[in-house]
Amino acid sequence: MVYTAVLPKSWFKVQLTHAPSEKQPQRGGRTLLEQLKYTCPTIADPSKAYYVPPWTIHNGDLQTIYLYTQHFKPAGCPVEFEREIFKFSDGGRAAVDWALPRLDTHPDSPLMVLIPGIAGSSYDYYIRSFITCIAQQSYGYQVVVLHSRGCNGVDLATPKAFHGGMTEDLREFMDYIGRTRPNAPLVGIGFSLGAN
Repeated sequence: MVYTAVLPKSWFKVQLTHAPSEKQPQRGGRTLLEQLKYTCPTIADPSKAYYVPPWTIHNGDLQTIYLYTQHFKPAGCPVEFEREIFKFSDGGRAAVDWALPRLDTHPDSPLMVLIPGIAGSSYDYYIRSFITCIAQQSYGYQVVVLHSRGCNGVDLATPKAFHGGMTEDLREFMDYIGRTRPNAPLVGIGFSLGAN
């Protein structure tokens, strides 16, 4: 793209930020960050880790507008869910939507946990289109969407509300999944603020 030759490359740099290594979950002798660097070396290599958006939608605001004006197709991705209410150790609750059909009859089947953006839900187009794409590729993943506490039809049960920097709920849910399905390969996908 022409504008990338004019603008400094550092404007498009992708940076990995993670918790200190002693606080990172371990799997197979590697921390999550080490696993990411091993699996996705281009993300970990500062000389290659760049994302260059199209010049017409070069920032997050324009990309959001584009999504809702050009790609919001509610009927285009029919996905059915089975809802569960996950209870946190402090009494809080969150909606967990399992994409149907559920494939968790085998405890070792791979699991993909999706975290929507702020005020997002399993019924948003970007979530449903992602699940549809995964289902069409026959990867064999069970997909589950973890909502923020007190959102998407679940009343806030504690004084503690969700905010962009709170990761304890995701950590507790993933710990629960790790205990109940210890041999299942796990993939986490975050969208927008859910990627935090």
